Amino acid sequence: MQSFIVRYLPYIIAGLAITVIMVGAYVSVGPIQSAAPKAGWGTDPVTIMFAATAGQGSVIDSFTCAPSTTNVLLVAHASTGNIALTVTPSSFTSCSSTPDTVTLTATCLVPAAQCVGTYQGLVQIRNPANYYGNIPANLKVTIVVT
Repeated sequence: MQSFIVRYLPYIIAGLAITVIMVGAYVSVGPIQSAAPKAGWGTDPVTIMFAATAGQGSVIDSFTCAPSTTNVLLVAHASTGNIALTVTPSSFTSCSSTPDTVTLTATCLVPAAQCVGTYQGLVQIRNPANYYGNIPANLKVTIVVT
């Protein structure tokens, strides 16, 4: 039995060392990640419906952040080149538990007959100064053009 332990002792020590390093890394970074802001949308997902002959449609939504953060940008993407999805306003000096209201607008970029269909979109909240990326959660947008 002793030869078994002696034989595998280097592997046991290496495994323990890796475990201690992983736990230490989590303890040092875990609280920072949990303090990063998260967003909540008033309505998620949201649907924009309009007639192709109208050329565009809009809907109003709102979002909050917890904990509060500053200098947020909103970026909208549509799944196709047939539709443009925009968000107004597209920037806020702060985001907190008080809802910030935005207008989402989908606009046909092609003739009405070619615009008819159902498309997907996404609105992302970004905080480039503090987190170099998106603040979860993204807003899913369904665009229905009849």
